[in-house]
Amino acid sequence: MAIASDKAYELLKQRVVAGTYAPGAQLKEEHIARELDISRTPIRAALKRLVQDGLASADAGRGVRVSEWTGSDIDESYQLRVLLEGHAAELAARRGGVALAERLDALNAQMGLALAQGDASVAQQLQEINARFHRAVLEASGSPRLRAMLAGLIDMPIVTRSYFICTHADMLQSLNHHRELAAAVRIGDPGLARQVMQLHLKVAAHRFRLRRSEFSGALAAPVVARASRSAA
Repeated sequence: MAIASDKAYELLKQRVVAGTYAPGAQLKEEHIARELDISRTPIRAALKRLVQDGLASADAGRGVRVSEWTGSDIDESYQLRVLLEGHAAELAARRGGVALAERLDALNAQMGLALAQGDASVAQQLQEINARFHRAVLEASGSPRLRAMLAGLIDMPIVTRSYFICTHADMLQSLNHHRELAAAVRIGDPGLARQVMQLHLKVAAHRFRLRRSEFSGALAAPVVARASRSAA
């Protein structure tokens, strides 16, 4: 059952991030179990994990529903990040010095290793490393106001989970941007750090919109069905 639950969770998470399910749509346990041709127990566990991830909500009387992030919400979050994280990167390059550059380099090395290994959990690993990278830059900015304004945007689940619909080339491009930002910090160039961060986020926004439209509806349910049968 554990394998079936994991497969169902990955598929449902990809569908939510890709926009296959509309914001606010009810995720009906019975309907999904029938669609994927597996029992309701692993589906129930998968839906619980989506709620824990912040990708869905569970309310008494309303069931489990997709969290309500519209396309406009996502676009606005990226626009705000471009402005605010660009400023954070500028401040971090002024204040972080070699210590910050080495911390960012270490995170980039971890990301590179995860990409090279390319195992089944690479998206999850990159998501976590990416979050630590962006938080490191924000912390090094030394601005409590920026931290307060950006905390929710950086951790916005629908955006942070975007690695689950990225290609290997997308992930490599993101890593290269991270490396360029670390280099800007190392040489102490605030303007370059700002420009790199803004480019990184603008590309990420474009890539997310593109991958979402390509990925939506392209996930094959039989993959889960076959996995559940083999796990039985």
